[in-house]
Amino acid sequence: MSNAKTLARRCAVQAIYQWQLSDADLSSIEAQFLTELKEAKILLRRYKSGYTLTDQEQSLLEESLEKYCRQRETEEEQPQTLDNLIEQCCAPDINARHFKELLHGVPQHLHAIDAAVSEFADRPVAEIDPVERAILRISVYELLYRLEIPYRVVLNEGIDLAKHFGAAESHKYINGILDRVARKHRMAEIEAQHKA
Repeated sequence: MSNAKTLARRCAVQAIYQWQLSDADLSSIEAQFLTELKEAKILLRRYKSGYTLTDQEQSLLEESLEKYCRQRETEEEQPQTLDNLIEQCCAPDINARHFKELLHGVPQHLHAIDAAVSEFADRPVAEIDPVERAILRISVYELLYRLEIPYRVVLNEGIDLAKHFGAAESHKYINGILDRVARKHRMAEIEAQHKA
């Protein structure tokens, strides 16, 4: 999957998390995220073209890169300077359409999504950690409603989100539930892949 869609998922997890905790208006959350990303993109372009950022601008850019960009895997731990963050960032652009679809699609289909999760969860959906719940909701939305996205991509992206945002072992929990939801709702795709 594209880095732009990966970034859309990262932003959507954070936005859905915010929505779950605050019950804020989805349009306001959408505007907040897209505005922050637009500002970060402008600052990044200015920085790369040699413009000297103010301390406040540099701080905002560093915060945005840490928050939104998918980091490349590196062998060694590097200090988090702005140049290192930019070098490690492999997704400065977002697929805004996918972000909006996830942000609005999850609440729109919440009953069906939560029903699919609760069938395989070890506790009620409301008791699942809010970060894990946001990741599960976004991933299950894609499994149920975005059939053109291969189920393995959805699972891998969900696991990566859990590794980045979740608790130490949450990726295993996410993987277990998503795998079972996929086996129930994407069985034809799974069988076709095994035959190939």
